[in-house]
Amino acid sequence: MRNFTLRWVAVCGALGALLLVYGCSSSSSKSYSLLAKLPQMSQQQRIVMAAIDVTGSTCTVNILTADSGTLWSPDCTVNQDSATHKSFTIGGQQVDMDGASGSFTAKTALTLPLPASTAASVATATPAAAAKPAADKAAAKTPAVARASAPAASSATAAAPVTGQPFPDQWGQTLYPGNWKLAAQNLGYLVASANIAIHGSACELHVVFKVRYPPYNLFCVTTTDPQGNFTLIFNPYIVAKKALSPTNQILLASEGQSITGLVWDSHGFDAWNPAVPPSWREAKTK
Repeated sequence: MRNFTLRWVAVCGALGALLLVYGCSSSSSKSYSLLAKLPQMSQQQRIVMAAIDVTGSTCTVNILTADSGTLWSPDCTVNQDSATHKSFTIGGQQVDMDGASGSFTAKTALTLPLPASTAASVATATPAAAAKPAADKAAAKTPAVARASAPAASSATAAAPVTGQPFPDQWGQTLYPGNWKLAAQNLGYLVASANIAIHGSACELHVVFKVRYPPYNLFCVTTTDPQGNFTLIFNPYIVAKKALSPTNQILLASEGQSITGLVWDSHGFDAWNPAVPPSWREAKTK
């Protein structure tokens, strides 16, 4: 779960093929996605996946961070879109990208706002040198019983907090996933219902179980390829906690047309506990 060095290769291993098929097209009449090429996850790099969906003069940004269970989707406007230059206004800030053959570099230094949970921890964090005297002074005024039951202050020795997330500077152009509603087939004896909603690069998984297990209501980022396969990328820390699994990237492999419509076979959901149904069909398209 911790090794994200090759996430770009794992998530978008077919990017080169995608670019040959689609990436060099700059027609504003076609939708496409830009996927961030991300470095290794660390305390400073908390973005799991970032994508920009572009359709003509409109765009949508979907950013999944390790510190939030939901997608961050700031306002986005297309200023310019060509094969070698792209310009967006994202969250009120202009982002310019230059490149060729579907690979782009952002030329604008932009800092993303912190997710609420991280911002709160930053606001309350205290450097070690200042925290210890303050903690000692407070402890002297605290009854012994209260001190015994209070948790130890971990912020005194914690690393310096992250003050913001730098906007990814490397991006690759690829296929737009489209809009889909998928329903699970062969639910089994544990699952009452299961569905996946895909809206461009944004996706949601909802699974309700018949027994004591809490439901899965998880947001994710979607990528696709020319064969109609989808890769769903979830927050690895939430998956590890809620599904007891290190598997946060799920491949939905297209099985083509069947009597029930288009069908996909999932790879990775079987590692979750409780597991999610492996077979999916098209429920409705928009």
